[in-house]
Amino acid sequence: MTALEVPGAGINLRSILDLGLPAHVLVNLDGTWIPAWLIGRVHCANGWIAQVQCLDPTGAEQTVRVPAERIALSTARRPGE
Repeated sequence: MTALEVPGAGINLRSILDLGLPAHVLVNLDGTWIPAWLIGRVHCANGWIAQVQCLDPTGAEQTVRVPAERIALSTARRPGE
């Protein structure tokens, strides 16, 4: 079993833009970082919006668009590492 590391400050948005799609990422929804699949990127005049798929608290799959600042690369680690 692995645990997800909560992203710290200084998320590198360029590394997320360079990911091939789909990509496993973390998304901050309602103040909690959860695993998700980055499935699209919508470029806007002031940056980009990420389209992700994740599970809601009931276990149902949802597709949402979130600002790029709420996306981080997924890093998995084994407990105790």
